[in-house]
Amino acid sequence: MKKTILCSSAGLIGGIAAAVLLVSTLIGCIICLKIIPTGYVGVVYSMNGGVQDEILTQGFHIVSPTKSVKEFTIGNEQLILTKDERDGSKGDDSFMISTADNANISISFQMSYRFNQADVVNTYKRFRGMSGEDIVNSRVRTVLKAKISEVTTFYSMMDIYSGDRGKINSEITEFLNQELSAAYGIEVIDASIIDVHPDAQLQQTIDDRVKAMQRKQQAEAEQETIKVQNETKILEAEAAAKTRQIEAEAEANANRTIAASITPELVQMKEAEARMEHGWVTVQGADAVITK
Repeated sequence: MKKTILCSSAGLIGGIAAAVLLVSTLIGCIICLKIIPTGYVGVVYSMNGGVQDEILTQGFHIVSPTKSVKEFTIGNEQLILTKDERDGSKGDDSFMISTADNANISISFQMSYRFNQADVVNTYKRFRGMSGEDIVNSRVRTVLKAKISEVTTFYSMMDIYSGDRGKINSEITEFLNQELSAAYGIEVIDASIIDVHPDAQLQQTIDDRVKAMQRKQQAEAEQETIKVQNETKILEAEAAAKTRQIEAEAEANANRTIAASITPELVQMKEAEARMEHGWVTVQGADAVITK
């Protein structure tokens, strides 16, 4: 009986030990399990081996507890910096830029971007273990004002407020793509000034310039109308003169034709016809004698 109890105790202890081992293994696996979400890659770092050249792609990975993983987005992400949080920003993230006419104007801005997958390991090393999100929030956002102003300083306040903003945005996108790719390993897909927020004084200046432009456009339109009217009158006068010239030339040609057709023979024939019809008329002084 005593032997049976000892065997049962030993079996119980063994079962508990096995269960503990299994639970420990499962916990260890859970702790070591790293999930890389869709659109991201992971850079692995360990104290002993440093940064691994091979990145973790989307899916489940077993990673040693002694290693850390920092994620970088390689899918399209949006950086939204607007005045109103209803437009997608977390608060008033609008910022000031410079213009060619020495104005400083507040804008709302958005940028589509992603990290270059081939460069994420070098980017991780360059920024000493920062994640992609940390790089964007603490580094990229701080340089955007200066970088965008490098483009907008070639445009006036009115160009940015009401001009061809599509052209300006294309230049900003191209410039930011070059700058951020070289400095942060970021590809800029699209960058846009989506709104402009002038203060009261600047808004008054803009309104005054808009009114001046409208008056100028109206004056130019009126001048163009007068020009067209004058050109129309000239064309009408030229057409009338041409018509008179054609009529005069036609009349002269007719007269020349008639004159050329009157020959001595024709005159004699007409005289003969007149004699036969009316007789001969002889004029002597005040008397006229008609002979037949």
